[in-house]
Amino acid sequence: MKYTIQAHVSPKNIYPSTLRLGGTSPQGDELSFTNYYMELNGKPYFAICGEFHYSRYPAAEWGSEIRKLKLSGINVVATYIFWNHHEELEGVFEWAGNRNLRRFVELCRDNGLYVILRVGPFCHGEVRNGGLPDWLFGREFAVRSNDEGYLKYVNRLFKEIGKQAAGQMFKDGGPVIGIQLENELNAAAALWEETAKQGDEYLSGGVSGEAGSEHMRLLKQYAVDSGLIAPIYTSTGWGEAPFLEDEVLPLYGGYAYTPWSISDPNQVQKPTPEYVFVNFHDEQAPGGEFNPPYPRTKYPFACCEMGGGMQTWYLSRFQVEPESVIAMTLMKLAGGCNFIGYYMFHGGTNPVGRTGYLNESTTPKLTYDFQAPIGEFGQIRESNHLLRPLHYFLRRFADRLAPMATVLPEGAEAVTPEDAHTLRYAVRTDGKSGFVFVNNYQDHVEMDTHEEVVFAVELGEETLSFPQRSKLTVQPKASFLLPFNFALDGLNLKFATAQPVTVIETEEAATYFFSVPEGVDGEFQIDASAGILEVSAETGDVAEIDGYNVLIPHDQSSMIVIRRDGAREVRIYAMSAREAATMWELEENGRRLIFSPAPPVQTPGGMEFISQGQHAFTFREYTGETEAATQWNMAQADAMVSGRQEDWFQAYDVLVPQKEVAVTMRRIQDHKVVLQLPEDVLESTEEVLLSIDYTGNVGYAFAAGQLFHDHFYNGLPWEIGLSRFREVLRRGEIVLETTPRRTGAVKLADDAAMAVEKVFEGEAVAAFHSVTATPVYRIGLTR
Repeated sequence: MKYTIQAHVSPKNIYPSTLRLGGTSPQGDELSFTNYYMELNGKPYFAICGEFHYSRYPAAEWGSEIRKLKLSGINVVATYIFWNHHEELEGVFEWAGNRNLRRFVELCRDNGLYVILRVGPFCHGEVRNGGLPDWLFGREFAVRSNDEGYLKYVNRLFKEIGKQAAGQMFKDGGPVIGIQLENELNAAAALWEETAKQGDEYLSGGVSGEAGSEHMRLLKQYAVDSGLIAPIYTSTGWGEAPFLEDEVLPLYGGYAYTPWSISDPNQVQKPTPEYVFVNFHDEQAPGGEFNPPYPRTKYPFACCEMGGGMQTWYLSRFQVEPESVIAMTLMKLAGGCNFIGYYMFHGGTNPVGRTGYLNESTTPKLTYDFQAPIGEFGQIRESNHLLRPLHYFLRRFADRLAPMATVLPEGAEAVTPEDAHTLRYAVRTDGKSGFVFVNNYQDHVEMDTHEEVVFAVELGEETLSFPQRSKLTVQPKASFLLPFNFALDGLNLKFATAQPVTVIETEEAATYFFSVPEGVDGEFQIDASAGILEVSAETGDVAEIDGYNVLIPHDQSSMIVIRRDGAREVRIYAMSAREAATMWELEENGRRLIFSPAPPVQTPGGMEFISQGQHAFTFREYTGETEAATQWNMAQADAMVSGRQEDWFQAYDVLVPQKEVAVTMRRIQDHKVVLQLPEDVLESTEEVLLSIDYTGNVGYAFAAGQLFHDHFYNGLPWEIGLSRFREVLRRGEIVLETTPRRTGAVKLADDAAMAVEKVFEGEAVAAFHSVTATPVYRIGLTR
């Protein structure tokens, strides 16, 4: 079926923003804003923000995890500063260990990442009282208000944060480019954990209207007075939250999974509108949560909370589909978003405080894994593999995409989230070139397959129809973008049924890497040029049709080589979706591309691989055939690495001694088991990851009677990394216990004479099935 879209539009009207934001670093870098995107040194800059909470992760592992964030394409780390993690007892501030904000910021700086501090004072983040300390309640004042009593404490908090972050602001040469003030003011509240249980009692959502704007003004003033002076001040914009016009950039987001919409009488979540295309700069478009009190073309549409996953809640036990995360990003980009932010990008674990557990009672007491792209124990998830190529594209081609306008096809406004039959697509374009965005994912809906899809992009004097020689099938859950009139080092790629990822440039060649969607043949139409001498492909077919048409089978990867007279070669490496998921872009002395099943982490002297379960694997580095290959050596004496040339790549075989981890499970009852692990379980490994297959309601892990981890059952294995629990392991055996997962109804006994007796009628299951232990190897390579 042919899908037509009229993309002959004038270039986007872009002009300097009225936002009084921006700044210059001592190194001469300048951040500024237009009405459509952020700029770094006068050029479009895509902020790719990943939320990672330092106080929810062991400080000893921050460096490695920050490098994983960077490797995932993140260039800005956002983090909450939870008040009750730092001043749980009034007047007693704690900034050491896992609460060492300064050290965390310094590590971000050392790894070349910017930072946004979400200073609160109210944060939420599924933290006890939304992060407000218990002792703040029962006072004469109302929290989140303009009462002088409350503001005195807030001002004191900001001054403490200012001391910790001193010298780390962008203006001082530090990495902190942003300060978020409050969170969801007048839009959301948190449970008051003094009395609440599973959503019974909520705190104030804060002041609204003019009083809310005044509250934000005071918070900004306190931040500035405390030395928290950054080029960007932000606030959440949804829910009619107050903001400061021209002084604060409102940020938005969206989630596929909304556990706050689930209750006992309402157990079914409705499909969200997040996967229906919207033009965020169109004044007439339906915006859902995006209903700003200012003209939509006045500010960039920017996001801080796109669902990188979601934490399971007691009443909501979903499994986050990895496709929901990449589709969310593509939808925001297609609508004109040029500043993306994930909540969460890295999971964590709630600390235990002096006054008890510091979580919110709707969630587990300890785990805050969030099913995020990087898990609670550093696991690289499938959603990460889907996102990375897109992030690399945004880093390399921001100057192309950012200025482009959004164009929706006729009838797009009639598509509803429940519509499983209509193909959803949109374009971002400058009227001559651009990208077709395709989305066939919708949460809580089974989408149709669309076969023999052809796009007709009308560009005034020409209409581009593609594909031409292949058949494009859009599978359920698929989402991708396809370029048209894409510049390739002086050549024109008329269209491609593949997504651009990155480019490596040398004197000999410019090599462009493209990812071909799952099940789609890669078709590349290259305009004829007088300088082209030859077009060839390793696999696939080259036909001279209106220039050169190259067709690559969907299950293969292939290098397309364009030789030119008097100019360097242009190469197109068409990757299968499976191969693209193993690609890692390292930024060290230029850029290097590694293809590996194990994530590499850059180090000063080389790199390390964090290999989950694989003691032997092969990685490849793109060398371009003519470049000298890196001679790698193993950092550990009992490991081996050997290299060989494979066409355009240098392949390396890595081998380290295999670690076998035996787990003995002794069953006390079906719902309670004892695990016995060898004393040397953590020797010769970076980590040991337990995978617990069970059925139940809530899973608990104890050692010597002390709870050290927990899990809300959702059908996925419960994972526990043991390395941070060395003290726990010294106590001896680990006891796992689960409460029953019930399907049925609870009734009150009719004949209960005194105490109320509840009778359950239905099926109750609580059983542990198996436990396995997988070693995680850290394998160091040096030059």
